[in-house]
Amino acid sequence: MHIRALLLMSFSPLLIVSIIFAALYLILVMYFFVGWLRLKKHETESQNLDAELPFVSIVIPTRNESENIKACLDCIFKQNYPQHLFEVVMVDDYSTDPTLRFAREIEQKNLTVLNLMQYLGNPGEYVPNKKKAIALGIKNTKGDLIITTDGDCVMGENWLSSMVSYYQQNNFKLLTGPVMMKPAYFPLQIFQQLDVMNLIGITGATIRNNFPIMSNGANLMYAKQTFHEVEGFKGNHDVPTGDDVFLMHKINERYPDSVGFVKNYDACVLTKPENGLGKFISQRIRWISKSTGFNDFKVSLVLYFAYFFNIFIIVALCFTFPLSEFSWLPFAVVCGTKLFVDFLFDIPVTIFFRKWYMLLLLPIIEIFYVLYVILIGPLSLTGRYRWKDRLVK
Repeated sequence: MHIRALLLMSFSPLLIVSIIFAALYLILVMYFFVGWLRLKKHETESQNLDAELPFVSIVIPTRNESENIKACLDCIFKQNYPQHLFEVVMVDDYSTDPTLRFAREIEQKNLTVLNLMQYLGNPGEYVPNKKKAIALGIKNTKGDLIITTDGDCVMGENWLSSMVSYYQQNNFKLLTGPVMMKPAYFPLQIFQQLDVMNLIGITGATIRNNFPIMSNGANLMYAKQTFHEVEGFKGNHDVPTGDDVFLMHKINERYPDSVGFVKNYDACVLTKPENGLGKFISQRIRWISKSTGFNDFKVSLVLYFAYFFNIFIIVALCFTFPLSEFSWLPFAVVCGTKLFVDFLFDIPVTIFFRKWYMLLLLPIIEIFYVLYVILIGPLSLTGRYRWKDRLVK
């Protein structure tokens, strides 16, 4: 009787589809896994003579970062990179808190603080201006090499030297470095930490495979000349976010295989996790909403497949009930495959970020991840969210 039930289930359309979905997901994540392993780890070398080091301009667009901006700037000015060979240009994007005042109170001769409102006037207060803030910052820089980060980020003293070292040793037009959430203690923060590590792992893997999908503006480096050659953010000004990804795609399109990832923990930037479910959802909507502006159909195909794969997990779970012989098999195939390959991919990624113990939480996190993806997908299509006290439509 069991054999007959199993044979009947073998011809079930749901099982066949589940096997196809599982196989495709296995191939996709193994593609990421192999890419991450192939990505060579970069060790920070001893600094060259000052005459051989480039002058670097660090551009920081900020909005409502009064709680973080001093710590961010303090970390930057403690870099072991020669002080006379870098500058910081901070551009305030209509902050409604004391961010601008706090930044101007810092006495550093190589710090320039700009107020975007003086350049755009009052209307700019009601629209997303991050790209305009970055463009204004770059316009006012003295260096030929640009690196961007965010006002809520902190970094170790080897961050700048690690990024510059990798840039000098290779022939890349754009570099993106690792980003990780600060220490997490609560469930939502822990989820964000592992999620961001996964995203960075995929970022590095796809860049190594010459198929760059993502980058992170919290740790991005490129030449000022390259920024002007691709005309900066022209063509995507109307998209509220994506200052990092769209620029990377434009540079990679103009200069194929010119994007690199710095696989060095010293180059890591730490950012704060969102506190509260509402802020977390708004952040993720903001991240995903830019996907509608991607020109490369292959990138969109990967994103849509990942979404529908998670949808199918729920569908397979629903068809498990009422329980009968082998009714659980389609769900077991897709869910088991996802858990196995995600665990496999997370092993080297969490080891790199020195968070291997988070693998113990993966089975629980996977449950929330499926629900999170299904929820965020439709919400991101609306393009409507609130971010840093600004309603984006």
